Amino acid sequence: MLGLYLFVRLAAPLLLGVVVALLASRWINARLARLPAQQIPLPAESLLDSPAARRRYRRMRRRRPGLTHLPVPPQAPRHWLLITVAMVIGVAVGSAVLTPEGARFQLMVESTVGYPSTVIDIAIDEQQQDALLQAWSPVLMQAVRPISMRYRRSRYGPPTDSHAVIPVQVRRQGDRLQIATGQPVQPQRLRTALATLTPAAAKAAEISERNVAPWRESGWRAWGPRVVR
Repeated sequence: MLGLYLFVRLAAPLLLGVVVALLASRWINARLARLPAQQIPLPAESLLDSPAARRRYRRMRRRRPGLTHLPVPPQAPRHWLLITVAMVIGVAVGSAVLTPEGARFQLMVESTVGYPSTVIDIAIDEQQQDALLQAWSPVLMQAVRPISMRYRRSRYGPPTDSHAVIPVQVRRQGDRLQIATGQPVQPQRLRTALATLTPAAAKAAEISERNVAPWRESGWRAWGPRVVR
């Protein structure tokens, strides 16, 4: 995961900068295509500074005797180019600044692709769900998974320690309450721990181990004593 994070941290600003540069280039070319070509008068042959240039000039006049002006494609104004460069630099710097810390990045990835968890499924009245969660909180809060990542922001800079926590997730489906731990817990051990708090509810709960992806599966919400719904 550390290697993936360092690659994303390096590649994302470069990739976004290239995308912005390509889009800006297409926009500039489309605008220039609508502008008429500039007509530049032909210079006098005596002003050409080399025999080869004079020969090419005479050859062109023989082929096109009525030609008096040369059409030149319109050039992009300098301020368009400066704005494009500023946009590319701004997007690259902004992307580097907004790239999450390593542990947060790992949390985002695992929440999307899934991580091993133990899921508690219990049928209980909606009005009693918060009370049950509060009663189980001493056990549930031990089932979170801390994440740590150590890396260097620059080649010669000091190492950075990044920390995050995969929390307990809760999904409410009417009278059905599902609780997913942040790390796998042996089902029988979890049931025994919950039974010390609420014996009847622990006995009625279905406990199984499976992968959970809260950001892909609808309804999951992070839960903790401070975010009880």
